Amino acid sequence: MHRSLGGKWAPPGFSPGSALPIKSLHWETPAESSWPKVKVIMCRAPLRIRTIGLTVTLVALVVLAAAPMAGASGPLAVQAAIDPAFERALQAPSGGRLPNPVRMTLGAAAERRATLAASSLPSYYLGDDVRLSPVKDQRSYGTCWAFANIGALESALLPGETWNFSEDNLVTRSGFGPFPGGAYEWGGFDAMAVAYFARWAGPVTERDDPYPSPRVPAVNPVQKHVQDVIMLPGRSSVYDNDLLKQMVYEHGAVSVGMFWRDGAYQSSTYGFYDRNAEGENHGVCIVGWDDSYPATNFKVTPSGGDGAFIVRNSWGGGWGDGGNFYVSYYDRSFAFYDCTVYARVDGPEDFGRIYQYDKLGLVESLRPTSGQLDVARFANQFTARASANVTAAGFYATSADATYKVLAGPTMQSLTTRATGTFTLPGFHTVSFDTPLPVTRGGRFVVAVRLTTPGNYPIPIETRVRGYSSAASASPGQSYVRSSNASRWKDLTSIRGYAEANVCLKAYTD
Repeated sequence: MHRSLGGKWAPPGFSPGSALPIKSLHWETPAESSWPKVKVIMCRAPLRIRTIGLTVTLVALVVLAAAPMAGASGPLAVQAAIDPAFERALQAPSGGRLPNPVRMTLGAAAERRATLAASSLPSYYLGDDVRLSPVKDQRSYGTCWAFANIGALESALLPGETWNFSEDNLVTRSGFGPFPGGAYEWGGFDAMAVAYFARWAGPVTERDDPYPSPRVPAVNPVQKHVQDVIMLPGRSSVYDNDLLKQMVYEHGAVSVGMFWRDGAYQSSTYGFYDRNAEGENHGVCIVGWDDSYPATNFKVTPSGGDGAFIVRNSWGGGWGDGGNFYVSYYDRSFAFYDCTVYARVDGPEDFGRIYQYDKLGLVESLRPTSGQLDVARFANQFTARASANVTAAGFYATSADATYKVLAGPTMQSLTTRATGTFTLPGFHTVSFDTPLPVTRGGRFVVAVRLTTPGNYPIPIETRVRGYSSAASASPGQSYVRSSNASRWKDLTSIRGYAEANVCLKAYTD
């Protein structure tokens, strides 16, 4: 966000998690009603209408062609989900940090684990110089989202490694847009940063691409490979702080969003509290907490009492308390949307090559309308560019406690199990194979996943959304999907409305 922010994008009275009146950028506007909003699209509907919300719109889709390598099968119907806050942000961006297109879910088991883990945490914690890189200055640009994500990534590598990564490279090479006013002014989403890192486009060092620099350097030497990102849905209430504390304590700074309003900041005590719920317009990092931070230090005393997150801003070390400030636990806009944690960051030598189609990452999530709704299979077929061993796969899981089975083989008919397990928390994850798959240059191979995402949508896809993922493209013979009760695969591009879609599934070789 800019230092001096005027208007707000959220409608008056909005609170995180509540229903939003949605006006689509490029399809008809559904009538306002309580969430969820439901619109049924019949097979020959001339327009594609995405589902709005976490609980979704039913979309009946026509199969245009049989899967070229899997044989013919019957019509496949899917439901699709996009967070309504994302839709709203596309229409009226804040010039800062914005909500991701797909919202993750946790569930009771994950919440219980967080509460148990928090019982052993101290009442005061600050990563300090041990886990925090120096404070930076975004200047007058709408690039806070990039600074928050780079800050979280740098923190994840400390204290063992000290890096100064380039925010400019993330902003100018994210691959998203086109954004009115340009990437420096429009704002951005944490999902953009996750996609940039997950496809190995970065990070590069500040020396190789200094900020701000409108020209993209000809050479972008990538220093690290991000292989696991925990993507949390944000707080469910002002008392839901345990999991965020655990993430900060275990992984370093956490990228979160808030609604910044100048009038809610008390400069003498560095305290920030806004009793209103306004959505979000600014990206920052949680770097610690103080359960005893006095409620009287805020301009308006929170009714909940003492306690605050310690938050790192991107307005330079001369602002606030050495670049930090304190946000009341009871602020109703702080960390209520996506919270991003960089949990596994490898050296570039750990994998030899990446195979992928989803360079823009998770844009939408699907589920079949038959069989088990939160269980599905998805697969990618690749052509080997060099002889090697496929040793791992990477994909998104939209819920906590998601169970997976990863399979691989030369063809769809010869898949064998390579790994099984459970993801404790949602996000982008890399799974190592128990048995590598040898591939030969020029030969085809397939990687597939059977994924269960309790209460959420199991098929992660990249698809074209105008004004966001406009560069998304796909071809037949790349991505395939199956419901839990289907016997054959369906080419994703053969489903009406998804001709430019691929499943988010990467393969890695040694």
